[in-house]
Amino acid sequence: MANVNFYELLNVPTTATFEELKRNYKQLILQCHPDKIQQQKQSEESNVGTVTVNANENDPNRESDNSNFNAINKAWNTLKDPIKRKLYDAELLQTKFQTHINIYATIALSDMQRVQVMEDEEEERAETNKSDKETATLSFAYAYNCRCGGQYVLDDESAQQQQQQVREGESEHLKASEMIVECSECSLMIIVKPVANKQYTADMTINV
Repeated sequence: MANVNFYELLNVPTTATFEELKRNYKQLILQCHPDKIQQQKQSEESNVGTVTVNANENDPNRESDNSNFNAINKAWNTLKDPIKRKLYDAELLQTKFQTHINIYATIALSDMQRVQVMEDEEEERAETNKSDKETATLSFAYAYNCRCGGQYVLDDESAQQQQQQVREGESEHLKASEMIVECSECSLMIIVKPVANKQYTADMTINV
């Protein structure tokens, strides 16, 4: 059961709600319970007149049943917890893209340039009314140049969420804190790693 996708194991999409997870878990755990499976096998064998000899804990089939049962429990215990699920989703995405041929670079957040950007709504209004352009509220983002001439842009809110995970003591899950950012012009992507809290705070102070 190595490297099993927990969502696939529970037969739910990655967008599944808690209730959907719970419903499928209950159904699967009942179907895969080792004792129930053994009872079903014994019942089937008795119906065809077959006698099972020395059915015990060392039975390879029983070990397989236990493995399935444990995997389903592990999937449920991970996905039912919002924090564990968030970390698992991030690790799942990271694993997916680690082998992606379009990864351009792996960088730290501190390698990106903090820039001011205008929201799309403000830009549209600015095009129709010049006075809006002068009063538009600017926000911040992190940018990194791509070899194609485009840019990788990470919004400030996502960057802050990434650093929040580090501040909350999730350093053992730094890999889960890494983010995938797509180029604005081509199909290349970069992996952005979090930075130390002191460095992040310093960058925020300098750029504000």
